[in-house]
Amino acid sequence: MKRPSVYMLKGFAYYMDFVVYPLVVAGLSAAYLMKDFDGRPLRWLATVIVGAAVWTLVEYIIHRFILHHVMFIREMHDQHHRSPKELIDTPIWLSLSFMFAGVLLPSWWLFGFGPATGFTVGMTLGYLIYGLMHHAMHHWRIRHGTYLYRAKRRHAQHHASIDEGNYGVSSPVWDYVFGTELPDHGMESGKRRPWL
Repeated sequence: MKRPSVYMLKGFAYYMDFVVYPLVVAGLSAAYLMKDFDGRPLRWLATVIVGAAVWTLVEYIIHRFILHHVMFIREMHDQHHRSPKELIDTPIWLSLSFMFAGVLLPSWWLFGFGPATGFTVGMTLGYLIYGLMHHAMHHWRIRHGTYLYRAKRRHAQHHASIDEGNYGVSSPVWDYVFGTELPDHGMESGKRRPWL
């Protein structure tokens, strides 16, 4: 019997986010509907939207201050910068621990079960969108003129620039707010970069 290669194991682990997190969203949504549904779904949906918006700030903070500055994690992230097509991702046990211990439990304690599930669903959807976008940026051909293409250009600048910036992958908002947006000289001059 042939043993699976390390690459296949890494690939399996890499793609687990795309299986596990939709199940987390479905499970938390079902738990809300069965345990805490109060007949006001718009209120719960508002907490989902708030969670997704907050995710964009969390994504920016993690990328800027942890992935680029915490030694062990920085080494893994540097490997991603050197080999962007390699299937390198945050280990699922770490991201799941964050979602439950860092998001669901504190928000449950502060706001109650219903709002906590909505907020966590929003954060999880934000993380899933980030993961899908980041994967697409490195592995798909993306049509010019789309939001995803512009996001891919911004992310390619992040990988190629000696200056640090463009930390937002799913949204550029926090790069604008905190002044870390990198100028796109290639777009200004009409030059195309080979990775786009």
